[in-house]
Amino acid sequence: MIKDLITDETYLDDVVCETWEELVDIGGGPLVEQGAVEPQFLQSIKDTVHEFGSYMVMVEDLAFFHGRPEAGVRKCSMSMAMLREPVYLNDKRIKAAIVFAAVDNKGHLELMRELGALLQDEEFLSLLRNHGSKSDILKKIQEGADIA
Repeated sequence: MIKDLITDETYLDDVVCETWEELVDIGGGPLVEQGAVEPQFLQSIKDTVHEFGSYMVMVEDLAFFHGRPEAGVRKCSMSMAMLREPVYLNDKRIKAAIVFAAVDNKGHLELMRELGALLQDEEFLSLLRNHGSKSDILKKIQEGADIA
């Protein structure tokens, strides 16, 4: 469940960075620190974006950075980074980012369903787009998990 993955330790507030690549490194930092992913996993995300473009900006202002399990994922993990100022991936603005790592291609489907439900919640999206408070965002994630 997302509420078990995005916690005080994996939620980064007021992130300052110049590029989306730097955002991947900062946002994925807690996952590397926890030993959930190896550092090369973050590089695999950047390589994927360079190859396939800006599809990881799922909805306006929110990036969902992810990579292949075989690129160094040790356990399912997720982090969230809220930016002080937006960065751009091609022409797409990013104000918030989720970094996600799955250990295989199927075990995370329930998490994706839960995330999909959260991304349909306009109040949640507004919090992300307008740099809502950490407590309000974590509360919405908790509420979303209780509903899903």
